[in-house]
Amino acid sequence: MADVTNAYGILMMVIIAAVAYLLYRSKEKNRKESNEKNKRLEQLEKDKEWLMKEIHHRVKNNFHIVASLLEIQSSYLKNKEALSAIKDSQHRIHSMSIIHQKLYQSESLSTIHMPEYIYELVEYLKESYAIRENIRFDLHIEKIELNHASAITLGLILNEAITNAIKYAFANTAEGKISISLTHISETQILLSVSDNGRGLPADFNNQIGASMGMELLQGLTDDIGGTFNIQTHEGTHINIIFSDVAKKGEDVEFKS
Repeated sequence: MADVTNAYGILMMVIIAAVAYLLYRSKEKNRKESNEKNKRLEQLEKDKEWLMKEIHHRVKNNFHIVASLLEIQSSYLKNKEALSAIKDSQHRIHSMSIIHQKLYQSESLSTIHMPEYIYELVEYLKESYAIRENIRFDLHIEKIELNHASAITLGLILNEAITNAIKYAFANTAEGKISISLTHISETQILLSVSDNGRGLPADFNNQIGASMGMELLQGLTDDIGGTFNIQTHEGTHINIIFSDVAKKGEDVEFKS
């Protein structure tokens, strides 16, 4: 009887050991399969990221080619309005090119850090228009990140607003100031404000083709991001655009130049 009990005990131990071994093998197999799957997903994500960066890089290069072609074309033009139109187009192209450059260089492929972008865009326009000390820029930009589509539209809006201020606000003024702010006014709404202390819009503003086109473009771009557009010309020109977007709120960033 004791022999039977011992044999039974040994058999149970063998069975338990076998089951434990099979469970261990199964667990190890699942772990390896899971690790391999995770590695494949990581590689796919890396490949996707590389592809998106390459796309943004090529788009930026294509923008640069278009801008260069416009520069070549402008060298054959004598008409001032045509030259101005080409220069405006170059600025619009560059404002979009900066976005793709930053997406290519950034770890994030979905959002743009607005303080850095706006500062770079302002510096480009200052250099392009050869602005020195006569026009001062005050920037108050919250630490906001926007998706690239909204950032591109906002860049075009800023380009138009700043260009209009440079062209029309300080024509007969020795010096002036352009103020730009991008702030949250609620949890879901953002206010872009571009103001100058110049002479305001000229009386024949609506009859000036380039100027009126720029204003129509501002309104159209605001519509594209579902925003509201408001302009006032008391003691300078003040443009306010309110829009909604998924954004991250952080500390304020200020630049003075």
